Amino acid sequence: MPSDTFTHSVSVEATPEAIHAALQDPETWKGIGPIDDVWDASHHGDELAEFSWSARAAGKTWEGTARRSGDDGIESMTLDLDSPEIGGSITVSVKPTDAGTSLTVTLDAHSKGRLAGMFWGVVANALRRGLARQVDSFGDRF
Repeated sequence: MPSDTFTHSVSVEATPEAIHAALQDPETWKGIGPIDDVWDASHHGDELAEFSWSARAAGKTWEGTARRSGDDGIESMTLDLDSPEIGGSITVSVKPTDAGTSLTVTLDAHSKGRLAGMFWGVVANALRRGLARQVDSFGDRF
C-alpha cells in the first residue's frame, strides 16, 4: 500500500494555548489535508474526540471519520483519519517562539482502496501541493 508524509510549518502570533483551544472545534479542521466539511462531532469534556468528514475529489464526495489519538497536552494534537480509499493521520504541533508560535501540520496518508492505490501518484501530488497553501491559510486564522 503506497504512503507518503507531508509537512509544512508557519509562524503565528497566537499562543499554543489559543491554538489548542481552537483545535477542539471541529470547524477549525476544515480545509486541512483532505477535510472539506465536518459534522457529527463528539467531545470528551472540553476535548474534541471525533467527527465525520468529507472531501471532494475526482468528481465524487468521499466520506470518512477523524478520531483523536493520544494526548500531548497543548504541544500537539493528532487525528487518525479513515475513509474507504485513504487512511492516515493529521498532527498539529505547536512550539512557542520569541515572535509567537511555530505551528507545524504533518499529514501521513496511505492508500486503502484499489482506486487510491492505482492513482496514488496523482493523489499524493494533490496532497503535497495543497498542504502548504492549506497550512498557510490555517495559520492566518490565528
